[in-house]
Amino acid sequence: MAEPDPAARKFWILQAARFGAVLMVFIGALIIGKILDLPEVVGYILLVIGAVEFFLVPRILMRNWQKNGQ
Repeated sequence: MAEPDPAARKFWILQAARFGAVLMVFIGALIIGKILDLPEVVGYILLVIGAVEFFLVPRILMRNWQKNGQ
């Protein structure tokens, strides 16, 4: 059996991180729009953290992979 392609593994890790961030933003928007019954401040926190995560986590992962030679 062939070894899995490391580039494909990294690609799917990045996509999972981005999907999680988008999901967090979506849930935050649902809370802010009063569709989910949670405090509005929770929605704003999720929205901001999800947006930051969407842009920063993939860059941090890629930088670590390059630094470690993976």
